[in-house]
Amino acid sequence: MASIREKRKNGKVVSYRFTACLERDAKGKQIRKYLTWTPPDGLSPAKAKKVAEKEADKWEAEIREEHEKEKAAAAIGIAFSLPPEKRRDCFSTFVNEFWLPLQVRNGNCKPTTIAFYENMAKVITGYFGGFYLQEISPFQIQKYLIYLRTEYVSALHKPLGSKSIRHHYATLNNIFRYAERHEMIARNPMIQVEAPKKDRKPVDALTPEQAQQFFAYLSDCPLDFHCMLFLLITTGIRRGECMGLQWSDIDEKEMVIHIQRNVTYTPESGVQVSTPKTANSIRAVPIMESTLKLLKAYQTQFQSSHPDKQIEDAFLFPKEGNIFEARDPNSVTRRVKRFMCLHNLPDMSPHDLRHSCGSLLLANGADIKSVQEILGHANASTTLNFYVRSDLSQMRSATNKYAAAFGL
Repeated sequence: MASIREKRKNGKVVSYRFTACLERDAKGKQIRKYLTWTPPDGLSPAKAKKVAEKEADKWEAEIREEHEKEKAAAAIGIAFSLPPEKRRDCFSTFVNEFWLPLQVRNGNCKPTTIAFYENMAKVITGYFGGFYLQEISPFQIQKYLIYLRTEYVSALHKPLGSKSIRHHYATLNNIFRYAERHEMIARNPMIQVEAPKKDRKPVDALTPEQAQQFFAYLSDCPLDFHCMLFLLITTGIRRGECMGLQWSDIDEKEMVIHIQRNVTYTPESGVQVSTPKTANSIRAVPIMESTLKLLKAYQTQFQSSHPDKQIEDAFLFPKEGNIFEARDPNSVTRRVKRFMCLHNLPDMSPHDLRHSCGSLLLANGADIKSVQEILGHANASTTLNFYVRSDLSQMRSATNKYAAAFGL
């Protein structure tokens, strides 16, 4: 319980001195806190003393709570000792020494996610480097988003698109929510900042005519690359999912491939094999008879090249020299782009072939839910917003069906 000592002047009590002993330090010395409290005018001495006792109890409870928070924070290396309105923390230090290590590099994020946030943090701290965390206002964040849109140039010497600007907004949201959760800021400035608008651009995808040309050129490719391209455009699997396929993932009887792995690459971590992007991405994808026939021919070739190996756990498209190690997915992108350029097809990546699969499925009468499941989208809205691409002939066909239905 806090001790109370009166301070008198001319025989009259003018204030009270509160003293609380919180605990003893490692050397046995008492850790004390003090407060001088002045009673309101008009109170009798007895009444003033009673009010002082209540205020001392209230004050002691508050400082003990603050002290416990400070001890808990110190246990994980953070010196949170002041209330938010009194703090002055360097924004860059907070991001680099607390948010990144404790929120991002905490063992729950994949290497690609860590690399993404680290790259975002470099740009954000470069702009807000001289700011205190607690003093960054909604207006300053809005100015930052305008700066990204009008002045900032990326490492590729290109202005940022709306999607990248939204990534910066989302990262700032994550940073300030973390600061708010740990009571380092009194108010989250992101609450008053509107998210940048999305550009609803159609995805890059092959037209039916271009797809016909694409299929015609596959027979000139080595069998492994033929299989890879065929899988990308007919199943819509992601580049990393394709690199994560093992021979045991092919179910000949059910005519499906099981998507259970995703391969990524970052300069810091190298090639990593982990789970797919989301829970919905772990799925069984149906394959065509022609796909299965092609895979069986490739499997025969693969086994004959490694006669002394059990290939069930080998990757379909492994790293050169070791069939049980995954290949860098970036090498696949380069190879696909060379193929497209060589045959005068649109400059597309493996992900554009995924887009092409979704668009071609929908254009040929597939329902939205089935395409959503094949592509592994968490929400059908993603399929609708980004993979439905109608051309004039499709729109004219829809109009003619409408007219025929009502005899118009």
